[in-house]
Amino acid sequence: MKKFLFTLLLVLSINSVFAQDLKSLKLEAQRVFIASSEPNFDVIFETTYPKIFEIASKEEMKQVFLEILDNDEFSIKLITTDPNFEFGDIVKINNQKFCIVKHDNHMRLTFKTKIESPETLTTIFKSNMNAEEVTYNDALKSFDIKIRSTLVAVSDDLTNNKWKFVNLGSDDQLLNKIFSEDVILKLDL
Repeated sequence: MKKFLFTLLLVLSINSVFAQDLKSLKLEAQRVFIASSEPNFDVIFETTYPKIFEIASKEEMKQVFLEILDNDEFSIKLITTDPNFEFGDIVKINNQKFCIVKHDNHMRLTFKTKIESPETLTTIFKSNMNAEEVTYNDALKSFDIKIRSTLVAVSDDLTNNKWKFVNLGSDDQLLNKIFSEDVILKLDL
């Protein structure tokens, strides 16, 4: 009987740890989603996995973001939307924990010059960004683009066991610099 009670308590305590982990992961995912939509660079960088900053400094990254969001050709504004979060399983690999987090994004890309072929751009956005929906507004010279974004949440010694995020794009070279081959294979990145 004592062995059964000990085993039951052990299982319950393990479930409690994972529940707390998932709870903190959900809170941080919501935090990074809101920060990205504002954009609040302090919170974005605070919730970014630190290994990213070995590749580019925070100041360099901020300059790139600002240039992408508003330049001579176009501007991008994130539209408030329900993220519809989807959390994968929390996976432990070596001394790290990972979780794949998916969420909806909605952005408006407004051109500052005349657009010659909105149909071609619509096709490009759908294919290159894996956009679920792209609509063009001729009066505003803008595209509303809805995509499903993917984040890799990481908790390890480097993050003081707090959840930090890497936004998955199409840059496999970046992933290879941040994560080991073992992690990339096990997470199917």
